[in-house]
Amino acid sequence: MWSVVADNSLYVRAYNGQRSRWYQSAVEQKAGKIKLAGQEYDVTFQPMDNNPALTEEIDEAYRKKYSSSMYLSPMLGKSPVSATVKILPRNA
Repeated sequence: MWSVVADNSLYVRAYNGQRSRWYQSAVEQKAGKIKLAGQEYDVTFQPMDNNPALTEEIDEAYRKKYSSSMYLSPMLGKSPVSATVKILPRNA
């Protein structure tokens, strides 16, 4: 999983797509915890709807943040894109 900010929201993708245990748990439980800047936050996980414009914005955020990684191309593939999750504060 890699995280990016797009459209003023935090998104993650599971490298192994929807088969990923992380993705399946996130979608099933709809809640969890993340660590960010040394602090832990209660969050909700929201699978992304089919939105081509937002998908392209998220893809571009991945290109910028991870441009030097050899894993960038696979993360832009159909399987990881289908496992894109929006992370929201639990109280939102």
